[in-house]
Amino acid sequence: MNYKTQQTLNIKQILVIFFTLFLFSNSIEAQKKENKIKSDSINYYTNKVSVAIKQSKQFPWKSYRELKSSLHFFKKIGNQKKIFQCLTNMSDIKKSSGKLGQAFDHLWEALYFVKQTNKSSNKATIHRKLSALYDTFNKGEESLYHLERALHFSKEIMFENDQNAQQLNSNYLNLAIRQRKSGNFRKAQRYLDSCVVTEKLVKNNSYILSNIELERSFLMIESGNLKKAYELLYNSKAKVKQNELGKKIRIYQYLGELKSADKQLDSSIYYFEQSLNLMDSLNLTKANTSYVLSRLSKAYIKKNKTKKAYNYLIRKNSITDSIMKHKNNAFSELIEIKNTHLESLLEKENLLNEQNLVIKESKETQLRLKIILGFVLILGIILFWVSRIRLKLKKSLIDKAETELKSKQEKEKGEEAIKLKSKELTSYALQLIDKDSAIDELLRILKEKSPSSYKSLNSKYKKGAKDLWDEFNLRFTEVNSDFYNRLKLKHPNLTVTEQKHSALIKLKFSTKEMARILNIEPHSVNISRSRIRKKLGLERSDSLEDYITNL
Repeated sequence: MNYKTQQTLNIKQILVIFFTLFLFSNSIEAQKKENKIKSDSINYYTNKVSVAIKQSKQFPWKSYRELKSSLHFFKKIGNQKKIFQCLTNMSDIKKSSGKLGQAFDHLWEALYFVKQTNKSSNKATIHRKLSALYDTFNKGEESLYHLERALHFSKEIMFENDQNAQQLNSNYLNLAIRQRKSGNFRKAQRYLDSCVVTEKLVKNNSYILSNIELERSFLMIESGNLKKAYELLYNSKAKVKQNELGKKIRIYQYLGELKSADKQLDSSIYYFEQSLNLMDSLNLTKANTSYVLSRLSKAYIKKNKTKKAYNYLIRKNSITDSIMKHKNNAFSELIEIKNTHLESLLEKENLLNEQNLVIKESKETQLRLKIILGFVLILGIILFWVSRIRLKLKKSLIDKAETELKSKQEKEKGEEAIKLKSKELTSYALQLIDKDSAIDELLRILKEKSPSSYKSLNSKYKKGAKDLWDEFNLRFTEVNSDFYNRLKLKHPNLTVTEQKHSALIKLKFSTKEMARILNIEPHSVNISRSRIRKKLGLERSDSLEDYITNL
């Protein structure tokens, strides 16, 4: 491949990379714009829902419309949390306006969506609201069933936080009220005993806990434990706030029941009338009003005040007829909704499946496009880097070959120089030995012929011999510096003298030659060799000369 062809290929690779990056950046930019629009819409409808919930009591119909339009948007994007929030609040608005059938419809739709999630708290809320609606129609079995389902889901999330403990207590309280209304006072008491009291709930003086206390007082009245009932009711009365009118109504009503059970008719009538006056002022549900009117009528009959008893009874019957008429109308609406509910669910399920299929196909298409773009991008990068790596590899191989050649040449030169210097050192050492032999012979003759001159010449000779050895050792160290370093590193316990002996052994000097150079007896050389062998850890069969030569 010539240089021109290589350059053409590199240009094509770079163009492919830039084209891929352009497509990929456009795809990311489009995705960002789509996410921004979606995020802005979510924020808009979320705020819309929050405002509608806050204004649901003052402007119920307006709030309902806002929730309905928001519900449509959240269904399109599949936001299960917001769908649940819209439907439950729409149900509450319809319930407060007396449209119980539509309230049922919204809750069943919410239950359908919630079943597709793992939100146990949402499931518990819907079942509790369905129970309250069934209770409105005196459908005890259905109401009890939904309360038990709510309790089941509340237990699943019990230990997550204190708010969940309050929800569990709410279910236990509703079950206790349901059983109490059915006359099952023991079961009602067991449900109240099952309530979970945490330190945080007590500190916050929870609304649920105060209602549990009131329900306990009613059960105490039914069981004949009036003393405990007095204690609980007076405690609740002392803690009730001025604006808690609903709680005041219940306290007055239960005090009326307690006084009636304690045969204090005047006090009983007083508290029942206090409860009735508050209900009239608040225009509360007629069912509670009907019950209090019935209790007042019975109390006045016992006091032989038949006229007042009759008036209360007439009012009670009028309210009861109105309630029955309203319930009959709502119940017929409920039956109609129940008959069409299954069809509605099937239709919604089919629609949801179609939407899920479209979403799935869209996601698969986007995924394929992203994979293709990613693959092209990766391929372009790989081609680019392969070409660069090939050039670098080629250059590095050439550089490596040149470096190895230079290194080999320098190494060969160094080895030749070392061999040459070693020969010079050996020759120098042999000359020293010959010289020492000649000087020794002359000193022996001089000792016999002129003893007085022998002493001074002998001391000069010894000093000169030491200087010659030092010079020899210096030259040897320059040539064999690596040898000394390796010897010290591997055997740091060798003395300086033993290191000198090892250097002479490396130069293959005999014992006599070493003794001559070192100016010591051959016997001392043998002792030193023996010590060196021991410090080097050699066996008797091991060669000291071979070991030191190969070091």
